[in-house]
Amino acid sequence: MSSLSESCLHLDGFRVSGGSDLVCPGCGARLDAARVAEWVRDAERERDEAYSLIEGDEFGEIVREERQQEVYRRRKVMYELKSVPRIETARPEMILVAHDPGEDAYECRIFYKEPRPEHGMDHLTVEANMRAILELKSDPSPVVRTAARKVEEFHLSRMGFAEDGGHAPGRRVFYASDL
Repeated sequence: MSSLSESCLHLDGFRVSGGSDLVCPGCGARLDAARVAEWVRDAERERDEAYSLIEGDEFGEIVREERQQEVYRRRKVMYELKSVPRIETARPEMILVAHDPGEDAYECRIFYKEPRPEHGMDHLTVEANMRAILELKSDPSPVVRTAARKVEEFHLSRMGFAEDGGHAPGRRVFYASDL
């Protein structure tokens, strides 16, 4: 991890990212479940080290209480993450990318072989420029990122046709084997 993420206390907890990664919104550190458990064990180790301080020392008592509170906070974060239901994202069977010349945007239709997940994406629209496409490629949803990669591929092929003076296609279908 970078020095910023090592010094971050992850006060806002973690957010579930694509796959099994967890992301700290403060520093952007990406951790898996094992690393979060290690993060909790680090706090427990620091707490245990505080117990070796001289008995009866008021300062030592304050340090022990603060470290125990940190252990509780980290455990709470870990338990909350474990209670987040992990849903499998359905892989698209086909993605249709069509260029709308009036809006100068790409419209994607996403088709699934199995029933579409309850909150699954079935269409999206993105401006026909690389900045908007690259922003979409960093979306947390793996389906949106896949669609963004295919929009980028189609956009670059359209630009290649336009540079060669040819007629750029208006749409393209990407099948599961292309994804």
